[in-house]
Amino acid sequence: MWKDKVVVITGSSIGIGRRLAIEIGKGGGKVVINARNKNRLNKTCEDLKTQGFNISACPGDISKYEDCVKIIEYSIKIYGKLDVLINNAGINAEGTLEEINPDIFRQVMGVLFLGSVYMSKAAIPYIKKTKGSILFVGSLAGIHGFGNYSAYCSSKMALTALTESLRMEMHKTGVHIGLAYVGFTENDPEKTLMNKDGLIMPHPPRTMAKQKSVTKVAHQLMRMIERRESKSAFTLLGKLNAIVNRISPFIVHRILLISYKKGQY
Repeated sequence: MWKDKVVVITGSSIGIGRRLAIEIGKGGGKVVINARNKNRLNKTCEDLKTQGFNISACPGDISKYEDCVKIIEYSIKIYGKLDVLINNAGINAEGTLEEINPDIFRQVMGVLFLGSVYMSKAAIPYIKKTKGSILFVGSLAGIHGFGNYSAYCSSKMALTALTESLRMEMHKTGVHIGLAYVGFTENDPEKTLMNKDGLIMPHPPRTMAKQKSVTKVAHQLMRMIERRESKSAFTLLGKLNAIVNRISPFIVHRILLISYKKGQY
């Protein structure tokens, strides 16, 4: 289904976003990649072009609505239409609510939640014309919060309400709205997070659960769009988390609390 489809992917200079651009490019799609880091974005664009993919790059900060409009208008100018928007851009911060700099909370919500809102708002008029898809890349952190990551979890949980509301608003348009609860994924070596004071640090390795490759995650995200699925929890752990959290949130809370306590020692 991807041949000649025009796809905009936010946060796509590294990680899942970059892999999505590659896999969609393999299927014949035309992809606009985006990131705030202009140099890294342009390098990714050139790398993918040398592999024969139809790729364009538009830098921009999606926490600013005017940048989101610019990204969408650039895509229309280059390719003439828009079939799929994948809201993938992410930023993470570690620290308790008591200790964290309040501005970090604003930054995380600005990218993860408002960035998705702004990009979707800018894209909707064009997506309606093609009866295309808007996919939000969420997280298992959007099912139940984790200690030390309240900003990240809050922003991911807010995507559930956004997608449910948007699905109602788009019900007569033929537009597909999807939300993926992505599980633990292999970190890109360049992935970073902010500490409680706002300092940028390398993202620590994940050891608490088996990690999925970015290629497998990209394929799952693409299948959601192909099948026009509204919601999906990735990995067996994620599916169990979603089911148990609906039946007995207390059980999920106790399990995560035990893990949180262990991490403090």
